[in-house]
This record gives sequence, structure tokens and C-alpha cells, in this order.
Amino acid sequence: MRSRWIAAGVSVLAMALPASAMAGTPPGAGLGGTGQAQQASQMAATLQSAVSQASAAQNAVNANAPVNVAGGDVTAGSSTASQDAANGAVSAAGNASGTQQDNSQSQTADPTGSTGTGGAGQAQGSSQWAATLQAAQSQARAGQNAVNSNAPSNTAGGDITAGSSTADQGAHNGAGSLAGNGSKTSQSNTQTQGAGSGPVVMPEHSQGSADPSQGQTSGSGQGSGQGSGQGSGRAPDPSSADPGSGGAGQFQGSSQRAATLQAAKSKADAQQNAVNSNAPVNVAGGDITGGSSNATQNAGNGALSGAGNLSATDQSNNQSQNAGSSCLIGCGGSGQAQLSDQGALTKQLADSSASAHQNAVNANVPVNIAGGSITGGSSNATQNASNGALSGAGNLSATDQSNNQSQNAGSSCLIGCGGSGQAQFSSQGALTAQGAFSEAKAKQNAVNANVPVNIAGGSITGGSSNATQNASNGAGSAAGNASLTGQSNNQSQNAGSSCLIGCGGSGQAQFSSQGALTAQRASSEAKAKQNAVNANVPVNVAGGDITAGDSSANQGAANGAGSLAGNLSGTHQYGDQSQTSS
Repeated sequence: MRSRWIAAGVSVLAMALPASAMAGTPPGAGLGGTGQAQQASQMAATLQSAVSQASAAQNAVNANAPVNVAGGDVTAGSSTASQDAANGAVSAAGNASGTQQDNSQSQTADPTGSTGTGGAGQAQGSSQWAATLQAAQSQARAGQNAVNSNAPSNTAGGDITAGSSTADQGAHNGAGSLAGNGSKTSQSNTQTQGAGSGPVVMPEHSQGSADPSQGQTSGSGQGSGQGSGQGSGRAPDPSSADPGSGGAGQFQGSSQRAATLQAAKSKADAQQNAVNSNAPVNVAGGDITGGSSNATQNAGNGALSGAGNLSATDQSNNQSQNAGSSCLIGCGGSGQAQLSDQGALTKQLADSSASAHQNAVNANVPVNIAGGSITGGSSNATQNASNGALSGAGNLSATDQSNNQSQNAGSSCLIGCGGSGQAQFSSQGALTAQGAFSEAKAKQNAVNANVPVNIAGGSITGGSSNATQNASNGAGSAAGNASLTGQSNNQSQNAGSSCLIGCGGSGQAQFSSQGALTAQRASSEAKAKQNAVNANVPVNVAGGDITAGDSSANQGAANGAGSLAGNLSGTHQYGDQSQTSS
């Protein structure tokens, strides 16, 4: 068992060393050239989920309520209580992810081949893949029930003399929710190949030989959401190729994939029920003398929600090949090929909802069911009710793809030279789909009432109503998408030759394909509903007279709804191809 662990440790240690390959003694006449191969694969996957929830529920009661069930009088003292009720809930959920992948590959092969020696063969392959999935959900709820009452009650017999109500009630209720995702993915690949030869010299050995002890191989691997690999291979240099040498063969392949999926959902609910009442009640017998109502009620209610996604994807690839030769007679042409493939997929969804519901009541309502008279006190109460809902949802995505390919196959061959062959392929694809939905609802019911009620018997003398009611209600909603896609491709080929007699022609091919699809949808909705009532309504169901007091109440009711939805998309594609053959 111990020997197994030792062997495994040696293997891991060997894998941790840098990747390199070195050819030993130069090949002799008629031997194949040096072969080099590099392969790098990187994979990163990030999965994140953040859920946040905040709930605040409050029941605040400030009451002055003497009760007499049978017999005797009730004399209520004044209600000057101060009630400050504040309730709030805040929730936030977010994800931030960063993935970076870098790969660098370098190969240099300068063969010291004799007559009839095959050219060096080089191959590089690189694959990178990154996937990021994020979901953030945030919810905040605030529920408040605030009651400030002066309500003496007599069920049977006796009179009720209500004291004045000058209570102050400040009720504040709010809910805020925020959900967001931020992701950045970067992929970079650099590949370089050089297969050249120097001046013509004779090899040191007339016969080919190989020394296995000169070979050394090692590899390394690491996984932690971020990977990197680098390898290099080199054959001895400097040297040359004799007449009749085969041309160098080079190949490069690169593939990059990035997928980002994000969803952010935020919801805020604020519900408030604020009551400030002066309501003496007599069920049977006796008179009710209502005290003045000068209470002040400030009720504020609001809900705020926001959801957003931010994504950035960068992909870059650089490929360079140089196959120079100083072979003079009967030289084979160099062969070069480059392949590059890039793909980026980004999907984002942001959903935000804000709802504010408010019921504000400021009442002076003495009630007598049977018998006795009602003398209503004056109502000079001040009621400031404000209610608002705000919602916002947005997506921001940026995708950048860049590819540079360069090939140079120069030759100093003079007689019977084979032409160089060069090929370049580039494909880029970007897909961005975004959806932003925002909704804001504000509902308000504001009542400021002076309503003495007598069901049967007795008269009603209504007091003056000079109450001031300022009710404001608003809803705002916004949804937006912004997307930017940039694609650039540069391809350059140079096949120069100084050949004079029996020269083969150079072959060059370039292929470039770019495709970008952007789909955006932004939906915004705002609803504001308001019911504002300022009433002086004495009611007598049967018997007795009604003398209504003056109604000079001031009511300022403001209600508004605003909605905004927008999309912004920019796509830029640039392709440059250049070929030179002399």
C-alpha cells in the first residue's frame, strides 16, 4: 500500500513540471524530421445561487377606550397620545463570478537535416470552455397595522362625554429588495510556431542516431475554477537543410466556448393600515357629546424593488506561423494551416415588482344606536397620507471576440522549389438574449371623515369640518436592456519566394465567418389607484333632526403613474483579409 502512494506521488510530481519536448541528436540523411505536438484543455464551471428574504410585521395600538356595559356615565379623558410606528424590511441577494483562462503555446523546430530529410512537423491544439450559472432572488415584505383611537363605549344607560382627540400618529412602513448578478469571463489563447533553417552546413553525423535519454516529458493539471497550461518544444538549433529537404508542416487549432446564464428576481411589498379615530359609542340610552378631533396623522408607505444583471465576455485568439527556409535546390514548400472557432452565449432575465398598498383613516364618528342626541364636535384633523411604489429591472451585456491570424512562408530557394501552401479559417458566433420586466403598483385609500350617526331617536347637530387631507399616491416602473457585441478578425498571409527556375506557385486561402444575434425585450407597467374621501356626513336613520355643521375642509389629492421601457443594442463586425504572393 505504501509503495502505491509513493508511486502516485511521483506521478503527481511529474505532472506538476512544465511541459517540454526536446529532440536529441540531429537526424541523418533520409530520416524524418522532428515531430512536436501540444494539447491544452481547460474547463471551468461556476454555479451560484443567492436567496435573501426579509419580513417585518408590526401591530401598533395606542388606545383610550373606557367601557361601561350597564349603568353609569362615561367621561373620557382627552387623547393626546403620541404614536410613532416605524416598520421596515430590507433584503438583498447577489452573485459575483469571475473566470479567467489563459493558454500559451510555443514551438520552434530548426532541423539539421541532411539531403532528403523530411521537414519538421508541428501541431498545436487548444480548447477552452467556461460556463457560469447564477440565480439571485430577493424578497422584502413589510406589513404594518397602526391604530390610535379614542373610543369610549357604553352599552346600556348613562351618557358619554368624549374628550378631545389631539393624538399624533406617525406611521412609517417600507420594504426594499435588491437582486443582482455580475459575471465576467475572459478567455485568451496564444499560439506561435517557428520552423526555419539557417545556412547550409553538413551534419555532424553521417548516420542518424537518437538518444532516448535526451527525451523528457511532463504535464501539469490543476482545477479550481481557473486553469492554465503552457508547453514548449524545441529541437537543436541553429542549423540548415541540405538540397532535397521536405518543407515544414505546421498546424494550429483553437476553440473557445463561453456560456453565461443569469436570472435576478426582486419583489417588494409594503402594506399599511393606519387608523386614527375618535369614536364614542352608545348602544342604548343617554346622550353623546363628541369632543373635537384635532388629531394629526402622518402615514407614509413605500416599496422599492430592483433587479439587474451584468455580464462581460472576452474571447481573444492570436495565431502566428513562420516557416522560413534557406534550402536552395529541390526544396519542398511549407504547409501552414490555422483554425479558430469562438462562441459566446449570454442569456439574462431580470424581473422586478413593487407593490404598495395603503389604507389611511382619520375619523370623528360618534355613534348612538337608540335614544339620546348627538352633538358632533369639530373636525380639524390633519391627515398626510403618502404612498409610493418604485420598480426597476435592467440587463447589461458586453461580448467581445477578437481573432488575429498571421502566416509567413518565405523561401530563398532558387531552382525546383515547391510552392508554399497556406490556409486560414475563422468562425465567430455571438448570441445575446435579454428580458427585463418591471411592474409598480400603488393603491391608496385615504378617508378623513366627520360622521356622527344616530340610528333611532334624538337629534344630530354636526360640528364643523375643517379637516385638511393631503393624499399623494404614485407608481413608477422602469425596464431596460443594453447589449454591445463586437467582432473583429484580421487575417494576413505572405508567401514570398526568390525562386528563379521551375518554381511551384503558392497557394493561399482565407475564410472568415461572423454571426451575431441580439434579442431584447423590455416591458414596463405602472398602476396608480387612489380613493380619497373627505366627508362631513351626519346620518339619522329614524327620528330627530339633523343640523349639519359647515364643511370647509381642504383636500389635496395627487395621483400619478409613470412607466419607461427601452432597449439599446450595438453590433460591430469587422473583417480584414490580406494576401501577398511574390
